[in-house]
Amino acid sequence: MHVRDKGLVVFSACSHAGIVNVLTHARACFPGVKLHAAMGGFHLSGPTEAIIPETVRDLHGFSLDLILPAHCTGWRAVNALVGAFGEAVLVPAAVGKLFSL
Repeated sequence: MHVRDKGLVVFSACSHAGIVNVLTHARACFPGVKLHAAMGGFHLSGPTEAIIPETVRDLHGFSLDLILPAHCTGWRAVNALVGAFGEAVLVPAAVGKLFSL
């Protein structure tokens, strides 16, 4: 979704492709448009926990204003993301939570 004066908000259901790959694809599809936020399941729980450090590292390259992890992101990944980006950028999503982008 392109939010006026902010940029793209990328929604991901359960990002089996990896949120970094999804954001890379979004940036390629919309060159020159800022990526404002990524929201959804980042699929970093269970067997994919091993890629949490590189995912956190690579997310820095997108200069996102908001990161909104949901369901399958997993608590370990959410904790790592909060540590790396802070609570002003990392806002965990939950059922019934309202967001103003």
